[in-house]
Amino acid sequence: GITFSNDIVPATPLSHRNMVINGAMRVAQRGTQFTGVHGDQYVTDRFLFNCYAEDELRVTCEQSSTAPNDQGFNNSLLVNCTQQEASWSASAYARISYTVESQDLQQLCYGTSNAQITTLSFWVKSSLTGTYAVSMYQYDGNDNIGGTYTIDSADTWEKKTLTFAGNTAATIADDNTAGITLHFVLATGGNYTGTDNTSWGEYSSAKAHHGHTANWGTNTSHNFYITGVQLELGSVATPFEMRSYGEELQRC
Repeated sequence: GITFSNDIVPATPLSHRNMVINGAMRVAQRGTQFTGVHGDQYVTDRFLFNCYAEDELRVTCEQSSTAPNDQGFNNSLLVNCTQQEASWSASAYARISYTVESQDLQQLCYGTSNAQITTLSFWVKSSLTGTYAVSMYQYDGNDNIGGTYTIDSADTWEKKTLTFAGNTAATIADDNTAGITLHFVLATGGNYTGTDNTSWGEYSSAKAHHGHTANWGTNTSHNFYITGVQLELGSVATPFEMRSYGEELQRC
């Protein structure tokens, strides 16, 4: 019952595929709930709620026990709107961010003609349907690429997959600095959506959240759950790599 794609086996190892640490949101060393948030706040380890130029927005961020249990997950990261933003200004946004260290990305071969394709997969549930953006920002080179996915049914766990081309233009340094940040956009103003970002290119704010249209955070009924975040080599999303709690805690 296993199907392999030619860019997974034997080129990609079957263990330690996932470049994301704590993608199942099991570790939360800073605390399990943060209320009245209206700025940057780490929630589950390595995952940051990040908002900018918001006015009224207040959210509760927490490690939630609501998860797609039938897929083996027992935790998620929840962002719950407790005070709505009347309207998103052009320069405002809210998103969840995850950064991968440069030394953990050397297998991507960025900056060479052999730059590798990567696939991002995750489970998501929101009270608000619509089109959401995900962007990938590379610090070395100041480049980014992005894509969108659709939440089709409110309050329903859905698995989403996006595939990104490799960046042949800029090398990722082999050190412990920030290498790539993934941004899962919840809401955004118009300053960040005007320019296509579906291929690698020099970053501009107009490319940051291209394609995002969901108007999240404008109602206190809005919530957003995410778990099972996996970034791996190849063009196919493999099943989530379940690592032990001890290993995830040590990595965090």
